[in-house]
Amino acid sequence: MHYNLNYLKQDENKEVNMRIAICGANSFVGTHLSSSLVSNSHEVVRIGREHFQDIEFLVDCLDGCDAVVNFCGEPFLKKWNELYKNKLYISRIETTKKLVKAISLCQNKPRKIVIASSVKIYKEALEHDEFSKEYCTDYLALLIKEYEQAAKEVEKLGIKAVILRFGYILGLECGLIKELKKLYKYGMGFIIGDGKQPLSWVHVDDVCEVVKISIQKEQIQGVYNIVSSEIVSMKTFTTRLGKYLKKPVFLKLPFKALKFFYAEGAENLIKGSFVTSSRFDEFEYKLSHENLDEALDSLFR
Repeated sequence: MHYNLNYLKQDENKEVNMRIAICGANSFVGTHLSSSLVSNSHEVVRIGREHFQDIEFLVDCLDGCDAVVNFCGEPFLKKWNELYKNKLYISRIETTKKLVKAISLCQNKPRKIVIASSVKIYKEALEHDEFSKEYCTDYLALLIKEYEQAAKEVEKLGIKAVILRFGYILGLECGLIKELKKLYKYGMGFIIGDGKQPLSWVHVDDVCEVVKISIQKEQIQGVYNIVSSEIVSMKTFTTRLGKYLKKPVFLKLPFKALKFFYAEGAENLIKGSFVTSSRFDEFEYKLSHENLDEALDSLFR
């Protein structure tokens, strides 16, 4: 059966380096990544939710791709109830299982899959590198653990799996900044919880570069923490962000108030850990945004 695939190319007459499928290509990060790959003469196959409704459709899209990047998943920073927790599960674990199944049915299988994961897997208030096994036991951490395990099933097919555990991804219309902007609309900024929780972060531009390197370098395989070396407290982050949003930040938003906005999901905002990377040298890349003030300046200028 033939399908019209949603390809992105910069120039029809220009030689294509690689063909890369991006699951979640319409997300904020997926859109940035797609543009970055196309500008580097790669062909992008955009995989959306509709592709997962028909396994044959999905196989047709993935067959012949050099790599698959998975940014699928409902956002963590939302108001959680049992229905939304189920959406989180389906959007990450069930989708990943379908993705692995489709890859197994491809005649020309991709050589690598890159998975966007999270440092929220780690136990709070401790220091972790990629070799740490001190995982948290809350719903989110268990979800991430099962999600990563589902992705690693491709290794049984002889395909390399790269698990990128990101800190908060900084972009104007995604993640933490997007959510804090909603809270700041009330006329002032807020310190989340007691503000002491450590916050690991990475700029969206560096996310795109790291994903590209993950695809290109054969030796990149396994788990990597992708975070800036400057770990700040939530208080420091919200205070500095308030300067760019021109909102005074002096009130604390306690856990009870956070639960009003996010229910069980509020726990994700009051927990944090000190995350470092022992393996990042393998990328042979220096993050372009290591300083929080400089990173925020690049977003708001």
